[in-house]
Amino acid sequence: MKNNLKHLLTIGLLAASLGSTQSLKADPITISSGHTDIFEAEYESIGGSNSVHLGVHTDDGHYEPGDVILEVGNAAYTNTTAFNSTIVSLLGSNAWILPADLEEAAALGVLQAGVAKSGLTNAATFTMLGAGLDNPGNFALFTSASSIRLSSIGDTVGTNSFSISTGHIHYNWGFSAPGIYTFDMQASYGGEQSVVETYTFNVVPEPSTYALLGAGAGILLMVRYRSLRRRA
Repeated sequence: MKNNLKHLLTIGLLAASLGSTQSLKADPITISSGHTDIFEAEYESIGGSNSVHLGVHTDDGHYEPGDVILEVGNAAYTNTTAFNSTIVSLLGSNAWILPADLEEAAALGVLQAGVAKSGLTNAATFTMLGAGLDNPGNFALFTSASSIRLSSIGDTVGTNSFSISTGHIHYNWGFSAPGIYTFDMQASYGGEQSVVETYTFNVVPEPSTYALLGAGAGILLMVRYRSLRRRA
């Protein structure tokens, strides 16, 4: 029952936000757990020349951002009091947070989400150019010390850019509400920039929401059943 409700909710939310996710392919792959570099900047060689490419990297391979849905499972729903007031103000007292700590993420069964650069000697920069008009809440990418790297309030971008000099790093990825979020991102290195890529996140409701959905579905079925009996 829970899985069916989850799939129905995801389909409904994707349909509702179709206008802001036009780059998402018809049959996207859902990535919901395991080690995943959500933003990976690397050199891509085309026709003998190099260009910066922004993609998604997992232990199973590389994906184009428009080919995947990055799922933030309901196990990520948590209290935010461990973080400072800036994070609490942005995300609320409870939020969906993919933890920076890999062991914690693995124990929860959620994405071990990171940011990486490959084949780039110096720092790579990641820039958020836009947030989806239908984003259901706020977003923050932040360090364990609560230093914000990216943020948005609904469809308004706040902190819009950060750089990494190491090859690989993990952050906390926080969302204030369930639903479908989209972000337009670009990677740059030196004087080169990647094409703009749209990322799609599906933030799964907390278990209590499933219970409410299940109760609502049960009530509708009961009303329908009684209506049919009266007609009979």
